[in-house]
Formats: sequence, C-alpha cells, structure tokens
Amino acid sequence: MLSVYLALIDEPSDKEKFERLYLTYRQDMYSIAYGILHNSFDAEDAVQQAFLAIANNFKKISSLSGQEIRRCFVIIIRNASINIYNGNKRRAERTAELDDSTPMKSDFFEKFDLDDLKNAILKLPQIYKDVIYLQHIYGFTVKEISKMLGVSKETVWKRTERAKKILKSILEEDGCDGR
Repeated sequence: MLSVYLALIDEPSDKEKFERLYLTYRQDMYSIAYGILHNSFDAEDAVQQAFLAIANNFKKISSLSGQEIRRCFVIIIRNASINIYNGNKRRAERTAELDDSTPMKSDFFEKFDLDDLKNAILKLPQIYKDVIYLQHIYGFTVKEISKMLGVSKETVWKRTERAKKILKSILEEDGCDGR
C-alpha cells in the first residue's frame, strides 16, 4: 500500500519523509482505529483511508512540527475510524429496517458459496459490479459512492437494488441453491 501513497506525492524528499512517517505511525494509528472499531479489518481500512488523506494533503502536513504531525495523524485516524463506525451503524440500521418479505435481504446471499457469488458478480454489467464492489467489498457508504461515481445517492440505491435482483436471478439460473 505504501507505493500507492507514494505515487500521490511528487517530490522525492517528501516521499522519503512520508515513508518515515508511515513506518513510524502506522501501528499507533492502527491501535487507535482498533480501539474505536473493535474489528481488525475495519481498523486496517481506517488506516488506509487516513494515509490516503495524509498523502493527498502532504504538502500542508509536512510543514508541521513533529508533535503537530502526531496530533494531526491522531485526528485524521480518529475521524476515519468514526466515519467507518458510523457507516457500519447506518448499514446495520438499514438492514434491520428491511421488511421480512423483501426478497433482497442480505441473508439471502449468505446461504451461497463464496465462489458462486464471485462468479455471479462477474456476470453483472459493469455499472452494477462497481456499486457492489464499492459498497459490499470495500465498505463505502452510499454517499461516498455517490461522490466517487458522480451520481445521486438515489442512483446508487437503485443500482444496488437492481444488482441484487440480477444476482438473485443469475444464482437461480445457474442452479445455485445455497449450501
């Protein structure tokens, strides 16, 4: 991942400084994120999002003193962790609000083998594949996906709904009946 962040920085001296800061603070940032999220995968995601934000704003951040950089990193990782926590909470609330009669409940897909799901996702049209990956694989919120793709939140919701319907029909057509 470090190489991805370094690609966002132009100056070689800034790249060296970023790498030193990355190696110095990544474990502390993970500890802070884990303390908020209590989940290693989410904590890793928070650290990655934080370092992405740091790399994108490194000119400003690199001008800070050592103690100010540490404070800045703590603020960034705390906010990234809280955003993930809130996203997980909203996702859980949305799932809980789904009507039992809704055929697109998440647990419908949980009964299928991971390979069957992967193969079905690969058959989706690209616009639906993008939304499924961003939302369910990478954990982005509808709002974040909306900004990334340059579409409205309603469009993201609709694409997700359509993608799930298509996935259901693909799984049924392929004779996948779950475990």
